[in-house]
Amino acid sequence: MRKLLYVMLLIAPVLVFGVGETASEDATFQFIIPEIVGVNITNANITWDFSNIGPTVNPNNPAFPPASFATAVAYEPSSPAARPYQTIDYLVWGFGSTSWELTVKGDADPGNGIALGDIEYADSPPVLWTPFSTVAAQIQTGSANTDGWLTMYQDYHVLIDGDETAGSSCVITYTITTL
Repeated sequence: MRKLLYVMLLIAPVLVFGVGETASEDATFQFIIPEIVGVNITNANITWDFSNIGPTVNPNNPAFPPASFATAVAYEPSSPAARPYQTIDYLVWGFGSTSWELTVKGDADPGNGIALGDIEYADSPPVLWTPFSTVAAQIQTGSANTDGWLTMYQDYHVLIDGDETAGSSCVITYTITTL
């Protein structure tokens, strides 16, 4: 009986673990990639300082005040002093083939004779000027990741028609959204 017990003790490990065979176990790898959208504007403050805005400051600007306000006169910002006035960086990541849009809108009329629609934007260099509105306007779209940060440039001008009074301001918001 003792011999049988010894033989069993020798055979049991061979049966449980095998001899010369392969053992394997799976490990699960998980990859969590966050879905990210981002927008970053370079110049958070755009200024039209009409005490110092003429062609000597910016060659794109006429003298202020003009000889006549028979029609509205377009003035580009005094600060920053050169085109492009705004650098907009944007990113869509981790959404695969999800559609997205980058929009821009103003919060309200600046007042004091300047309407929000008197302020216009265009891709740099400007070709087609678009007035700002309180309704979001689409400025870029896509249907997949942006493969990193992309950059676009915008220029601005304001149409002055002679009925403006004291200083005023407004907020312009750039928003990126997946659809």
